[in-house]
Amino acid sequence: MLWFVLGAACFFVSQPLLRIPLLGLVNRSMWFTMFSTLHPVLAVVLIGFSAGVFEEGFRFLFKRFLLRPARCTFAQPLLFGLGHGGIEAGLILIPLLMQGDAFGALHMALVERALAVLLHLTLTVIVWNGFQTGCRLRYLAVAVVLHGLVDSVLPLLARGGMQVPLVELVFAGMVLCAGIYAVLSRRLYLEGETKDEENSKA
Repeated sequence: MLWFVLGAACFFVSQPLLRIPLLGLVNRSMWFTMFSTLHPVLAVVLIGFSAGVFEEGFRFLFKRFLLRPARCTFAQPLLFGLGHGGIEAGLILIPLLMQGDAFGALHMALVERALAVLLHLTLTVIVWNGFQTGCRLRYLAVAVVLHGLVDSVLPLLARGGMQVPLVELVFAGMVLCAGIYAVLSRRLYLEGETKDEENSKA
């Protein structure tokens, strides 16, 4: 479906094409090396929030310019989020499968990616909620903050010595809370399919 493909394209543009190369350049700079040494927690937070800015920003742009009309059925953000999270999961899991990593490590990676896909579904719904309600920038800001918090808190917990299963449990709790909100958001969406949506999937 078009929505799924656009979601995958959104991830590719926001991460491998733009954010990851830019982070590579920043990490090789002397000033960031000094900054991360002097302020390691703040460096992790900045990197985490950069993911929120890039991914949610491009999610917003894709919805604004490529997916019209603004109001849609609930299926659109779900399929877009599945495409976004699905390609990310594939890029991470396929190399692990090819390397034949230990079952324990692969099992944990599968759990983590499943939670990440659910988070991408929820973040897409949050961004789309802005278009359903007419408060686009407000919901975009919420999605950026939520994404940034997840990508900051989890690495900081791991750095602090928390065991990986407990970190994933915290992640699951965050995804569950956000997911409940996403499900409740369904009332904001159109029922059935509009003519434009039918054409977009043709």
